[in-house]
Parts: sequence; structure tokens; C-alpha cells
Amino acid sequence: MVELWDWTLAPGEEHASEAHLKGTRELLHVHTGTLVVTAAGESFALAPGDALTFPGDEAHSYANPGQTTTNFSLTVYEPGVGSGRPVEAAQA
Repeated sequence: MVELWDWTLAPGEEHASEAHLKGTRELLHVHTGTLVVTAAGESFALAPGDALTFPGDEAHSYANPGQTTTNFSLTVYEPGVGSGRPVEAAQA
């Protein structure tokens, strides 16, 4: 399954996410504002035009530390979800 999100975070807002299924990957692109992504034990400060991919199968978070609204696109790829087959069968 692939999800495409258009996210907006207000100044000071943060969203924490639990780990998704094993093998999940996330890709985001910042359109406006600033964004700090924490994933796999690392934090990444992003500005407009920056992109980042990271493992979504570990706890992660998105935060807007700035004084203006942040807007970013987020794509989440979760292998095996929605396919009707277990991940192992999909990889065979």
C-alpha cells in the first residue's frame, strides 16, 4: 500500500508516530516552513525544497519548530498492506 499525504503543522506543533509494519519506508518533501523529523534515533532539520526518506518501521516524529506554518508532502509505503497476501508471499 502507498499513501500520499498533504500535511500542515502549525508553529510549535508536533506529531509522533508509532512504528509501522516491518519494511515500511517514508518519503517527504517540505514545501513551506521548517520541519524537524526524528527517525531511527536521528533528527533532521529540513527547509523548503528539502526531501528525506527514512524507515517508518521505527517510532518517528514530525515537528515544526518555526514561527510560521509548515506544509509538506508525505508518502508512506507499507509492503504487504492491502495486498491480501502476507509480506513473505509478496516478496517471493
